[in-house]
Amino acid sequence: MPSSDMVSLISFLAVLLIFFSIDVRSRDSAASKPWHARLFEWASRIGGIATALALALGWVDLFLPDESSPIHVAFVAVPGSVAVLCAIALGLEMLWQRWEAP
Repeated sequence: MPSSDMVSLISFLAVLLIFFSIDVRSRDSAASKPWHARLFEWASRIGGIATALALALGWVDLFLPDESSPIHVAFVAVPGSVAVLCAIALGLEMLWQRWEAP
């Protein structure tokens, strides 16, 4: 992946990491939660870890030469895709919470 595209991807992942950081810290860790609350809590944790991994690999790849990079684009794209799917799941959580409110 060209360096200019990698910079855009890293910027997106950095914003996503901030989102997951805020989301994880705003959740309470009560032991008795409904299944959907635990699902969304774990989606937030897994998304944060996947984002951090993709961001770190993308950052390293940014400083390696484009011709002989040992980091394949899939090593950044797979955890990045998992992070985006987790962010979508958390977006669905907002719809879920909205429907529960009277």
